[in-house]
Amino acid sequence: MRKGKTELFFLLFTASLFYILGNYNDNFPEIIKTETVSLKTESPDTSFYSFLRAELEQLFKRKVATGFTGAILVGHDNNVIFEAYKSIERRRIKDTITADSRFQIASISKQFTAVAILQLLEKGLLNLEDSVQKHIPEFPFYGITIHQLLCHRSGLPNYIYYIDQFKKEKHISITGDSLLKMLVDSTPVIYAKPNRRYKYSNMGYVVLSLIVERISGVPFWKYMNDHVFRPIGMDNTEVLAPNMNDNFPNMLKGYSERWREHREDYLNGCYGDKGIYTTARDLFKWDQALYDTIIIKPETLSLAFLPHGIPRRESRNYGYGWRILINNNRHYHYHAGWWQGFRAFLLRVPGHKITIVALKSTLAGSMVTQNELINIIERSLFLSNSNTELSENDTIVEEGDISNHEILIE
Repeated sequence: MRKGKTELFFLLFTASLFYILGNYNDNFPEIIKTETVSLKTESPDTSFYSFLRAELEQLFKRKVATGFTGAILVGHDNNVIFEAYKSIERRRIKDTITADSRFQIASISKQFTAVAILQLLEKGLLNLEDSVQKHIPEFPFYGITIHQLLCHRSGLPNYIYYIDQFKKEKHISITGDSLLKMLVDSTPVIYAKPNRRYKYSNMGYVVLSLIVERISGVPFWKYMNDHVFRPIGMDNTEVLAPNMNDNFPNMLKGYSERWREHREDYLNGCYGDKGIYTTARDLFKWDQALYDTIIIKPETLSLAFLPHGIPRRESRNYGYGWRILINNNRHYHYHAGWWQGFRAFLLRVPGHKITIVALKSTLAGSMVTQNELINIIERSLFLSNSNTELSENDTIVEEGDISNHEILIE
């Protein structure tokens, strides 16, 4: 009898226990499900690839039909979406252009210089409000800070415009150091007092490259190789330094609008404002690496994308080495370059990790424009029918054709 009661009690206890656990587990799977979903890694949205690729193919065909030769590459989140090259095939000029071809990117070089300066900031080796004299004591202009050099508010004159007055031996390359000595000896008139207004200055970025050299103790080209190019796999990129670092493969020649080959210019010895030779693929690597922390922290890099140049202008401005455009409440960062027959353009859409590269080695024939590229992005990525028209001040601004030097574009 006792045994039967014991078995009955055990059965009732077991049933009650399962009932309690059953009711508890009705809610438990919801907790697990929520946590699992929140931890799930989603692949980036690539649904716009086909539409964007089709638009770019049409753009490339139109440009080639009007004389474009060079490279166009568009990528997203480390994936190349579109890549096309057009060689130069003329009666007397046969230049094959491929993924390995190195173009001079002129003023796009400025963003690399800016990142080098920000790297030194991260390491505590300089402050953006340091005077130039703190790092270059003999610098003849006072009251100018590193920040002002970066955002073109230093008031410094542009060396490309007046150097012919002082440089007599045109067969010898001028370097950043020899330019500095020339400044000390001649002290040209500045455009404006420091921080008075925005005035694009190539000299400011040459001075920045000298600051990198003074702090690091190595030539600028070597610093860039060791701390910028090689760490992110830019193995086909170099800073041209005549008689020091000027022998690398696949360098294209630059041609004028009338297809005359540009010879070595004595101004090529100055860098920081220009001077980088690279490929379309390496430029893509560069821009995509900026979303990572390999060479610079995101919080440090963010300083380069603040509107420093013209405080009262919000939609179009200059940061540190990048131009800033806000269109339809979306941010675009870009820069153009033009030097000795080469034309270059680099556009980034930071909110979506999109990079657009356009490179040419001749002034002849057509070139893609900011308007065209931004409108393609708006239509492809945001399904927008807007037709962006940048004002004259927002397109590529020519610095002027002084003496016998070709114009260098902002």
